[in-house]
Amino acid sequence: MVSFIQRSLTTIFIALLIDILAFTIILPLFPRILDYYNTVDGADTDSFYYHALVLVRQFRTAIGGTGSRLDIVLFGGFIGSLFSFLQFVSSPIIGSLSDKYGRKTILLLSMIGNALSMLLWIFSKSFFLFVMSRVVGGLTEGNVQMSIAMISDITTPETRSRGLALVGIAFSLGFTVGPPIGAYFASFDLLDKFPVLRAYGINSFSSPAIFALILIVVETAYMAAFLPETLNFKKESSSTAGKAPAAKKSSSAAKASERTAESTLNLLSLVHFLFLFCFSGMEFTLTFLTYDRFGFTNAQQGKYLAFLGVVSACVQGGYVRRFAHKVVSEKSIVVQGMISCSIGLALIGLLAQGDGGKTWLWMGAPFLAFTSGFVRYAAFRSFLIRILQQNGSHDSHVACQSHCQWHKNQRARRLAEKSVCESGQGSWQVPVDGAAVESFLFPTADFVLIGVHDRGRSLGPIVACSGYWVLGSAASYALGSLAIGAIALGTAVLVPAGAAAAAPKKTAKKSD
Repeated sequence: MVSFIQRSLTTIFIALLIDILAFTIILPLFPRILDYYNTVDGADTDSFYYHALVLVRQFRTAIGGTGSRLDIVLFGGFIGSLFSFLQFVSSPIIGSLSDKYGRKTILLLSMIGNALSMLLWIFSKSFFLFVMSRVVGGLTEGNVQMSIAMISDITTPETRSRGLALVGIAFSLGFTVGPPIGAYFASFDLLDKFPVLRAYGINSFSSPAIFALILIVVETAYMAAFLPETLNFKKESSSTAGKAPAAKKSSSAAKASERTAESTLNLLSLVHFLFLFCFSGMEFTLTFLTYDRFGFTNAQQGKYLAFLGVVSACVQGGYVRRFAHKVVSEKSIVVQGMISCSIGLALIGLLAQGDGGKTWLWMGAPFLAFTSGFVRYAAFRSFLIRILQQNGSHDSHVACQSHCQWHKNQRARRLAEKSVCESGQGSWQVPVDGAAVESFLFPTADFVLIGVHDRGRSLGPIVACSGYWVLGSAASYALGSLAIGAIALGTAVLVPAGAAAAAPKKTAKKSD
């Protein structure tokens, strides 16, 4: 069983890393891609780009913007928000289908959608086809979600944080290598070398799209050959372990812990949403800021994003994974990341301009990289589950049940009805070691955070780009810095003090 888990984690990590490489190839190219379509379609009054530009200008007038120099920023915001919004719409569907038909099957179907998205990008001679490629990609992107679900399937509460750390490492490595690869392949304009390809729909950015498609094909073949199905892993392993004795919890105590858990869930979901709303928006505008202020080329964009990725990987693999969790709580890690982000945005927005501005741009980058290393999905997820367990009087099963009721999730209810039943005096009879309960708590936590994650990322880019457009880069980055600083302060003050740190202390007492 141990070898199966290790093999599965290795396969999941490699597949996820390849997927993130393919996903990040486009990131440093957005400003130049939009400039390219402005040249290709901007003068054609019948083109999709022209009609979209008319809507953008109407929106600019409605919100009080002036001038058209930054229209490209708002275009980018719309595309970024569209992709994340479509992920938000499709994620519950993909998750539900994977519960019914299996993780591997749905993941492979998702990869076919990703390949189709890249094919559309390769042959997107018009802006309309490019947008369609992003639409298809947003609707079918499920690798990260499925990877987290599969890791939850095959790990225990004690080993799950270590397994989920692989997701953070894959993101850091992907964001380190992917953008420079995209910038490198963008330097090969196929239309310059083979003008005849224009008739077939090839565009100036088809080279990075072709490489991304190759990565997706390799990833799909690798998963088809080596990725096991994990959906029924806990059910199969629990069938050989036997049933544990039941524990009873009074009705009043159960209701009290349920209310506490629900309140905590509300609070952490709000914090997670507000942070991602601000951070994802400012993060998306970063390549537009470097293009707007310093005229960064694709190669310079790639180098800058690679630097962010390298620092983030060092933070994730060094401080966070090897040191921070042994010394401080998840809450402290999250707050540190938010404060770091606030400082980085202030440095870049207010000081990275004019003579010497590039120096401040590079000085602000490590602070944003620290944020990526600290405040990742896995950190919030670990934070959420730890506090739910604490507020459930160390009974994760009660926390699980309140989690289910708060969401009114149909599948979760059926699991809860199987695992929670009424006993003689109106008390709760909860299996202490039920695999159904464990598999119920953690995917439900994922359901909450993935939904919040996608909502924040679907709204953040368009709002941030609108602010950048109306207020200018300096004011919008200063506002973003203040907002994230306020969220950090609210998290430090309002989230139950010491909740996340208490578990390690309890463990220490047990080992004495």
